[in-house]
Amino acid sequence: MLDGKRTSDLVALCQEFVRRPSVSGREADVARCVAESMRSLGYDGVSIDSCGNVLGRIRFSAPGGRLLMEAQMDHVETGDPASWSRYPYGAFIDGGRVYGRGAADQKGSLAAMILAGAFLKQDLGAALSGELFVAATVQQERFEGFSSRAVGEAVRPDRVILGEATDLQIARGQRGRAEIVVETHGVMAHSAHPEYGVNAANKMVKLISALKERFRPPTDPFLGKGILVLTSLCSSPIPGAGAIPDRCTATFDRRLLLGETRDAVVGQIRDIVDWLGLKDSGLKADVHISKGEERCYTGSFLAGEHFAPAWVLSPGDEFLERARAGLERVGLPVRVCVRPGFGTNGCHYAGSLGLPAILFGPSRQDRVHGVDEFIEIDELISACRGYYGIAASALDN
Repeated sequence: MLDGKRTSDLVALCQEFVRRPSVSGREADVARCVAESMRSLGYDGVSIDSCGNVLGRIRFSAPGGRLLMEAQMDHVETGDPASWSRYPYGAFIDGGRVYGRGAADQKGSLAAMILAGAFLKQDLGAALSGELFVAATVQQERFEGFSSRAVGEAVRPDRVILGEATDLQIARGQRGRAEIVVETHGVMAHSAHPEYGVNAANKMVKLISALKERFRPPTDPFLGKGILVLTSLCSSPIPGAGAIPDRCTATFDRRLLLGETRDAVVGQIRDIVDWLGLKDSGLKADVHISKGEERCYTGSFLAGEHFAPAWVLSPGDEFLERARAGLERVGLPVRVCVRPGFGTNGCHYAGSLGLPAILFGPSRQDRVHGVDEFIEIDELISACRGYYGIAASALDN
């Protein structure tokens, strides 16, 4: 299904996307390019929502289900450009690879999805049923799952494919994620006379030690451990002010397993705080799920709690079987990941909405977010074939 011209078009489209910087919140240029590409390829409908997500629609000959393929447009910062061997947005081809920020995460997947949809319409438009949607989303790096809410409401899909870097394996689940904030309170005093105050930072040190000692992560045979990791620590007033801090804030990344709720996750930490409080009557602390707000390039805002539920697709699910059949259909090896993936927008579709979802895409997780990010052209081609095959299988009644 990919001849020489189609392959050239695929590589060129991936390069076009990589050449457009699109750090989270600044995706406008690449969004315009995505929309123009979909229109030029004959998509039946193309729209950009209030968040800035781009949504393309292809209708097939008969009524049927709705399949959504989704990949993010945004990427992380490049870091120091001098540390790169090439300009981070050059999209240079060298040794069978396209180099540039976002190539592996997920502009290669996005290009492959868009063209797979167009090729399906050209090749099998009269044979398939239902509708295929391809979504290019914003703000995934900063607020996973939130921009997908608008896409989900617009499409109301039956099944979802997410273009994560899975090394062309099918991933059928992921741990969820909660960002937990613990704040200790004290009494400010001059640092020359600490006896007149209550040092909130000292209280936090004791609390972190208690969490290390007493927190017992839940486990799941597929998802692994529901770990708790300290990711940030700060006190107020800022160091150097000559004052005993009256507030100290620690932020923890808690990876979630199936069925874990906000109340249960917070309560687990709260219980350890209460246990320590029996030993230290001066300990005063709050625990909550963090809230965030991010401005989209359109001017609208995404806001909410940093809580993304875990999800797992059953090994015998019909969609998983159709995905396997689709890969076989285009001559690709069928491999299913034995471990879950990173945090993805699947937390919304599968975790919150309960929809059948899989992760499938080119490149590997150890290639994303790093210096000299790249995507193998052979993997890019295979990804396009894979999306073509899976979509054809899912929409073939």
